Amino acid sequence: MRILQTTLLLPLALLVSSLSAAPMQPFYNETMNFRIEWKGIRAGDVTLRSRTEGANHITINARVNSLPVMHRIYYVQGSFAAKWNFANRTPVIAFEEAYQGDTYQRRKYRFSGRNVKVEKLEKTFHELSYPHSEPPKSQSNETYDVSSSGGYQDLLGAFYYVRSTGRVPKVGEVLRVPVLPAGSRRTLILKVLARKKMDVPFFGQREIIHVKSALAAEGKGKKNDGNLFFNTKSQIDMWITADQDFVPVKIWTTVPYLGTAYILLENYSQP
Repeated sequence: MRILQTTLLLPLALLVSSLSAAPMQPFYNETMNFRIEWKGIRAGDVTLRSRTEGANHITINARVNSLPVMHRIYYVQGSFAAKWNFANRTPVIAFEEAYQGDTYQRRKYRFSGRNVKVEKLEKTFHELSYPHSEPPKSQSNETYDVSSSGGYQDLLGAFYYVRSTGRVPKVGEVLRVPVLPAGSRRTLILKVLARKKMDVPFFGQREIIHVKSALAAEGKGKKNDGNLFFNTKSQIDMWITADQDFVPVKIWTTVPYLGTAYILLENYSQP
């Protein structure tokens, strides 16, 4: 279930390429609310909130909730948090805890220089639904170091890193962003397919860009792995505001056993 949340954070992390200074941005204090939709019914919600902390940092929290109607079908739930230094655009700490179907994943990241210490706990259950029966089918627990040299960041940090540049990519551009999904070095690849005007909830008429994302282990010579949130080869499509805020308006992908799921912006605010 690193899922729908990451779904909306990671991909955005792609819309950048320059390394200019990072001034204080209005969206460092914001709240986004989304609804998850499946087969025309409300299946859950996503909330993302960021707040400035001191002179140089922001704290970011995101939560994905699935409604009880989905629990007996395919369980999705998750919490994500990070502390990010916006003065030098580097991550400090991050946390991920997520259920997706028959899988549970908990990860902690502690960044120091060009290294990140990863603590990882994973469980696989016998069923995709909730509640899960005990004991689990399998369980693993490990701690290891990963090099963050080259700009690798956690998912939430990567999202704000991207947005802090204020650069809007052009139609046809293919962008690459180094990320650490599941504690492994990967490249997030996004291609900008189109740009158009549309009515955006709480924003009115806005220019938006259509972005398709994929994940790859390019350093290992592997081709694109589809999307990084679900166990599927399906990629993730997004509509994002074509301005310095880069607010995700609509996200959709094919979810195992379920079909197409949508994440739709319902509310956006800055205090």
